[in-house]
Amino acid sequence: MTQKPNARKLWNRDFTLLWQGQLVSDLGQAAFTVILGFWVLDITNSTAIMGIILACFTLPRVLFGPFAGAFADRSNKRLLIVFSDLLRGILFVGMGALILTKKFPFWLIYPFALLISFFGAFFTPAINASVPEIVHKDNLSRANSARGISQTASSLVGNAFGGVLYAIVSGPVFFVINGICFIYSAISEVFIRIPHVKRETTIRNILHDMTDGFKYAWSIQGIKILLGTGMFINFFVTMGVTLLQPLFKYTEGFGVERYGYTMASLMLGAILGMLILSFYRIKPAKRFSFYKLATYGLIVCMLIAGFTKSFGVIMVLGFFAGICNSFISVITQTVMQITVSKENRGKVFGIQATIYEGLSPLAMALSGIVAHFAGVRPTIIGSFMLAALVVLPTLFNKTFGRFMNSDGSANQPKQVMAGSAPVNDG
Repeated sequence: MTQKPNARKLWNRDFTLLWQGQLVSDLGQAAFTVILGFWVLDITNSTAIMGIILACFTLPRVLFGPFAGAFADRSNKRLLIVFSDLLRGILFVGMGALILTKKFPFWLIYPFALLISFFGAFFTPAINASVPEIVHKDNLSRANSARGISQTASSLVGNAFGGVLYAIVSGPVFFVINGICFIYSAISEVFIRIPHVKRETTIRNILHDMTDGFKYAWSIQGIKILLGTGMFINFFVTMGVTLLQPLFKYTEGFGVERYGYTMASLMLGAILGMLILSFYRIKPAKRFSFYKLATYGLIVCMLIAGFTKSFGVIMVLGFFAGICNSFISVITQTVMQITVSKENRGKVFGIQATIYEGLSPLAMALSGIVAHFAGVRPTIIGSFMLAALVVLPTLFNKTFGRFMNSDGSANQPKQVMAGSAPVNDG
């Protein structure tokens, strides 16, 4: 028996449970990422090893993304979400506890990272495919903004206080705390009601669904452009962002504390942008205009930030970059949820996660190696410039513009499939 989402109520019981559970786990994970980076740098004094370990926390999500997405479409999404969080929580607690008891050789962090990332591969497509099931289409943009606010607020607190927490408690202690956050999220997610239609789940069926998912995604020109450019944009941005921690750690006048302030400025901007979108509904015909404006703004902020050595300027740019990035994220996520059919959501979101993060492990590992020879700042500048060059052509693509402005009407499948969904004038 399925439930129909209430068109007039965003904060229904199920979305509220999902939102607050993610808030807690995201809060722990954001601080964990910062603390992990500094902990590895202190242990190894190597940006290359730091990049490789961060890559291990990403690689399985990339490799198993399409399989996880196809599996999510056929499985009970609620149970998939619950067990993904629960198993990751247990692994984090176990890793931290073993390190504290000095029974954890450093090399063991690699298999732990790979397992944690593997379970995370199932979480993302299951969550993204579930939101349209518990929230009405008219509230999707607001729902994505609300989820973005919790994720960004968590990143704000985690990044701002991660360095402080690292000075107060050891890295392994916080690994345990992070695990407890995931376990709490799993417990709260048990009570979420997500409609589920039983379908036979076999390896053969899932592999067939994976193939269908790729064919479906590639048959829609707008999705093809979004996924193709997103892969390379994420590659270059990941290279630059990975090096921010060593940049602040080793640059005179910056330091760990100012890294936290910069991340706080970025996240405050993102929260403001998502708050705006949580109250203001962008008409379909205006989405691409907002997307282009936000993209231009983000490019300008990234390039200036790469060259300036003024901490004050970086703080201001970080704030405006956060606003722009939140608009881009919410708009693209909403368009994907609206235009992708219900039976293909998990598959397409799994493919999206794989393609977006497909080169991220390589980017993380490569960033440390390139920075070793070229320097940290030049590598960051070059990475951001290449990301800008990749995204600019999409802003002048009319087919992509029509896709971004699509209203996802059920009676327009042929037009959407052709990548030429008509512009809705509001």
